[in-house]
Amino acid sequence: MNSPLNQTPPDDTGTNTLKRFRYQAQLALPFCLACARQEKVQSVIMEHFEDIVIEYKDYWQFIQVKSRNSDQRDWSFSQTIEALKSLYRAFQSTSGISARYSLFLEGNLSAKNELKVLTNSNPSIPDSLLKKVTAELAIETSQCEAFLKVVTIYPGQTSRTDITAHNIRLIGQISSHTSAQEIEALEKRLTDEIFNAMSCNRLENLLYQYILQASAVEEAEKVKINSKRLTANNITAILGSFSLDAYPLLLRITDLNTPLPSNLEKKLIAGGATDRIINNAKNLRANASIRESEILASGFLNEDKKIIDVQIRLETLTNSIVEHYEDSEKPAKTIWREVLNELTKKSESVDPNRIYKQYPYLLLGAICGISDECRVDWGVKIA
Repeated sequence: MNSPLNQTPPDDTGTNTLKRFRYQAQLALPFCLACARQEKVQSVIMEHFEDIVIEYKDYWQFIQVKSRNSDQRDWSFSQTIEALKSLYRAFQSTSGISARYSLFLEGNLSAKNELKVLTNSNPSIPDSLLKKVTAELAIETSQCEAFLKVVTIYPGQTSRTDITAHNIRLIGQISSHTSAQEIEALEKRLTDEIFNAMSCNRLENLLYQYILQASAVEEAEKVKINSKRLTANNITAILGSFSLDAYPLLLRITDLNTPLPSNLEKKLIAGGATDRIINNAKNLRANASIRESEILASGFLNEDKKIIDVQIRLETLTNSIVEHYEDSEKPAKTIWREVLNELTKKSESVDPNRIYKQYPYLLLGAICGISDECRVDWGVKIA
């Protein structure tokens, strides 16, 4: 993968250039979230600097991104038409397919900019504007009219200074049970991956060949395309189990058999637990372990202390229930049920830092983990 500094970016260089590139990646992030959630978006292709291509089920969207500093004036006609020229090149190459062409502008159009009419879908193009744009693009009037009918300008995009906070809020709305720290990590992780895709070698005409007839593209060329293409599968892989759903998906762990029973199994067996409970306990323990590993690998400060804090709370809660039922016959069955009931009611107080996302089943898995460490039992003490 080539560094973005080795590509052919706009004329400005240095830190400001990198901020513009990252801004483009951040504008693409909502499309990636929609793709991961399978909301009509099939894939997102980061063609190059200023170019985003969105694949929908029944059409393609070509997006040109233009940014500017906040101290600059609104976009004039001449500045806007320069951006439209890039979109017109895409239109020329893809006029045989169902496609839409969009211009995303950081900042507003000036009051005198006649291209404001293109901020509406299905705009009515005045003859004076059609004539003016035809001359600027140096094309036939009929071709210009066909182009302008499928172009929409979207001024007032979230600014570079606000885009990170905007995307963090967006992820937070989708995943309300995720902590603020995790959401920040998600935003950075996904933006980094979009930025990396954008930095790969430019596809140019290969992109249009792929769009027009993917089956005709050779496998070696598809590798280049896939390096710049984000799909639901690889976006979900980037996000990991920091799920965009309300709670993380629990995994069914199939390889749970060990030569000798674990402490968890021994304690459950001693307490009279059924095979169903034992298998569930092992699966939940494995899911909790995955969650703990992700938290510890996130790089946040004091996460190990927060895990210990939750485990102490879980140990205290479980032992209070065990004390109540330890004299009953086969207490593990009752304790298992009562612990899950209490976790459902008290998940917020037991897991205040959302280490286990206040998810009762992950919390129960964590209890199984501390049982494996011989810190709690299931109603019958064993040596």
